[in-house]
Amino acid sequence: MTYPPGYPGAYGPGGHPQGPPPEPPRSPWSSPAVLVAIGAGVLLVVAGVLAAFLLIPSDEESAAKSASSTTSQPPTITSTVTRSPTPPPTTATTTLTPAPNRPAPTVAGADWQGFVTGPRCNAADDPAVAIGQTSRSRVVICQVGNQTGRWYYKGQAPEGGIELQFPTRIGNTFEARNGSVRYLVSPTSLTIVDGGSVLTNEPMLAFWSLPG
Repeated sequence: MTYPPGYPGAYGPGGHPQGPPPEPPRSPWSSPAVLVAIGAGVLLVVAGVLAAFLLIPSDEESAAKSASSTTSQPPTITSTVTRSPTPPPTTATTTLTPAPNRPAPTVAGADWQGFVTGPRCNAADDPAVAIGQTSRSRVVICQVGNQTGRWYYKGQAPEGGIELQFPTRIGNTFEARNGSVRYLVSPTSLTIVDGGSVLTNEPMLAFWSLPG
């Protein structure tokens, strides 16, 4: 007698008895744990959607908040200004320095320091104490600042100019020395003497001097 394959009591190849066939494998999605997890996930998604709708403000609420922030009154700022007293006007005191007492020579073309075109005194505060002019020469006796009695001689002729220190004065006559040569300036003449010889004697055309 022959049994169908897989039938209990049937014999398989080789004459060995053959049991019932194995059950088919189950799907993993049919597991109870998987079904519970899927249900929980669906519930979480639904809860999240509801919470989002509840938390999003409506357009009317947003407009109301915007209007309230726009119409709010600005804060009041109070400032206090302290004015310092105005100082009394000051009175400037000006001290006038009297003009120096400068000489006024009577020789044409000369001022208080000598001839305008030369010769003239060196420093700005050196006054002339004597000025003379001949037909070919000009001479000036200058004082050093306000040092009375300290003078120097300046002469100019077509041949050139000369300056000599420390001339002496006797009355209205001044004498300056350059080695053995003496220059004598008086109200009447300019005389240049070398030793005992007179080199030149030029009559004065104009002469002025401070009182000596």
